[in-house]
Amino acid sequence: MKTFDSIAIGSLTLRNRLVMAPVKTAFGDIEGKVTDRLIRYYRRRARGGVGAIIVEPLFVATAGKEHPKQLGAAHDGQVAGLRRLVEAIHEHGAAAIAHLNHAGRAANPKASGTAPEAPSAVRCETTGATPVPLTRERIDAIVSAFGEAASRAVAAGFDAVEVQCGLGYLVAQFYSPRTNMRDDDYGGTEENRARFARRVLEAVRKGTGDRIPVTARISGTEQAPGGLDPAAAVALAALLEAAGVAALHVASGSACDSPPWYYQHMALPEEVNARFARDIKQHANVPVIAAGRLGDPALIERLISEGGVDLVALGRPLVADPDLPRKMQEDRAGQVIQCGACLQGCLVGVKSGKGIGCIVNPEPGREGEPMPERGAQRRIVVVGAGPAGLTVARMASERGHEVIVLERSQTVLGGQFAVSYLAPGKQAMRKTLDSLIRVATKSGADIRMGVDADADTVASLEPDVAVVATGAVPARLPIPGIEDTLTGEDILTEAVEPGRDVLVIGGGLIGIEVAEFLAARGREVVVVEMMQEIARDMEPITRKITMKRIASMPITILTGTTVKAIENGMATVTGPDGERALGPFEAIVTAVGTRPRDELSASLRARGIEVHVVGDAKEIGQVQGAVRSAWELGIRLSAA
Repeated sequence: MKTFDSIAIGSLTLRNRLVMAPVKTAFGDIEGKVTDRLIRYYRRRARGGVGAIIVEPLFVATAGKEHPKQLGAAHDGQVAGLRRLVEAIHEHGAAAIAHLNHAGRAANPKASGTAPEAPSAVRCETTGATPVPLTRERIDAIVSAFGEAASRAVAAGFDAVEVQCGLGYLVAQFYSPRTNMRDDDYGGTEENRARFARRVLEAVRKGTGDRIPVTARISGTEQAPGGLDPAAAVALAALLEAAGVAALHVASGSACDSPPWYYQHMALPEEVNARFARDIKQHANVPVIAAGRLGDPALIERLISEGGVDLVALGRPLVADPDLPRKMQEDRAGQVIQCGACLQGCLVGVKSGKGIGCIVNPEPGREGEPMPERGAQRRIVVVGAGPAGLTVARMASERGHEVIVLERSQTVLGGQFAVSYLAPGKQAMRKTLDSLIRVATKSGADIRMGVDADADTVASLEPDVAVVATGAVPARLPIPGIEDTLTGEDILTEAVEPGRDVLVIGGGLIGIEVAEFLAARGREVVVVEMMQEIARDMEPITRKITMKRIASMPITILTGTTVKAIENGMATVTGPDGERALGPFEAIVTAVGTRPRDELSASLRARGIEVHVVGDAKEIGQVQGAVRSAWELGIRLSAA
């Protein structure tokens, strides 16, 4: 089998074996209807060459909503928008698959306006809510709602319907002994716990009238004590196949009980879901789809060619690079910008209500915005090859400008991003960094390393435009004796040997990453943080994983504490217990943030050169903001 061979799922034939997984966008409206913004987003993914798009979860009943802007198929007023969405997906040859779900105990009361409902009153740790046990009447109503939603999917023109039977949602909640404590004919034995799934599939097939195929998504394991394990997943897959599903879509985790696995966080091992899918395929007679951190083109080719799975589902990889399928098909896999599974743009954007985003692709949510006509070719000199500098260089070069990038490092491109992946649990970000560098290099930009550019250097290149993307430098506190302390970069790059006892000043993201890095290498670490909470600037799931890892490490954390002075390896601090001395320490690390590094723009402007400052050199933020500012500048420069 090859990735771009066609494949049949029931009566539906897909043009290739890549499908887009159902990733929430928050681009719908509060009534669960399709918006123009959402249509443009999906049209862009279809244009990228994927075989099918499984649209983000459609709630079948209001009580099963997960977030305020979730799409719905719960009433007839939502059908017209869904029809427009399907038509947009079809424009570029992709099939459209409706993903039907009821979140059960994972539902968000703020979105639904009502208490969550589930088989039993088992609290959802993610939302903090305890659901109301479903009555027989409500079970019947929800089963009917699935069937009616399937009928609406047919009316909207979808090519298939997928039923969410995994990831800790309602169907899985009935099947799992962890969440089903019932003593009626929906609980107890496996046969009883499977009754809800069988009824839902029967209702969905009746709703489709067997006019389009029905598939099911399941968890290869819930990764939760007492929850569904791989053996249970094989049994559920067999049950669903017997109920008539045309394909099985395998992920893992539970929305309530194991969010890192549910979201396939970067700190977790790769290919785990592919192994679960292979196990299920050994017992299945229908196509099996694997999902979860499978966005590396080489990995995709291997999984499909080996026959372990029939299709690969890509969610966030198509947020990071919607052209991934087309690039693979055109033998341009090296130009794919790979997702690092950091969750900083995609998950945080949806939870905030702003909509899905990506740290390395600023386009989601802005698809379809008119690009300016190309202006006359200009010579653009970019100083700094971090994410912002590389983004400006790529965009300007691709738009026909002559681009020269000056980077002071002789060996490393990527700026601070080249250090971030060295932190514990973030090694997957290396793929993202490498792909950013490859894409910028292949764009035609002339990247010159080992050039510590000053105004004379830049001016000698006679630029029409200079872009200052020199990033940031560590901030320093006005503390006596702090002058000789180390930085987070010194530690993560192992540029220095810090000794055994280390003080880290600052308990934000960088400080905690440095503390864990040191503790994992046998150091005794004390972290001093002036606020009452540490790692406030970490993405929430990353923070939870990190806090769990460091709990058993030799790290002492002092919150509400301020360093007053440093002398001879001793630190005088003031905290809840008053003033005291800490130490002695063999090394002291300051991790209290950064400040912009812009030593060029004023002198360049004085020479009459058009200058733009982007990324952290302009304003301190995270990589997503730096890339976005560079992307917007690239658009403006292209019109010049």
